[in-house]
Amino acid sequence: MKTKKGITIVSAGVLFVVIASFFAFNYMYKPHRNIAEESASSSLSSTELHENFTSSSSASENLIDKTVEVSGSITEIEQQTTIILDNRVQVDFDLNEKAAPLKRGLKITIKGRCVGFDDLLEIVKVDQAILVKKY
Repeated sequence: MKTKKGITIVSAGVLFVVIASFFAFNYMYKPHRNIAEESASSSLSSTELHENFTSSSSASENLIDKTVEVSGSITEIEQQTTIILDNRVQVDFDLNEKAAPLKRGLKITIKGRCVGFDDLLEIVKVDQAILVKKY
């Protein structure tokens, strides 16, 4: 009698661990967002985006982790995948995108995920960006 009860308890414990592991795995390893396929929640100039973060905190909370379209002129090309728009927005391109064919002064529109505002550099950060349009 004791062995049947012990086997039942061990079986229930193993079943619980298997189910908990399944849910934990699915929670931790969600598929990545594909910013290129998402539609932009906002379309702003680099100046407007910067002002949203510097003027009020409630507006900035609506933009963080959202897909945004940002347009502006390239003022710096820092690395092969990083540019600065109008000295206000730092854009990190997706690894498949390259900033190399872009030049300073070129007006562009990008789509990417708004990460937030860097208080030290006073710049808005956008990552996973793709080039939408060159002017």
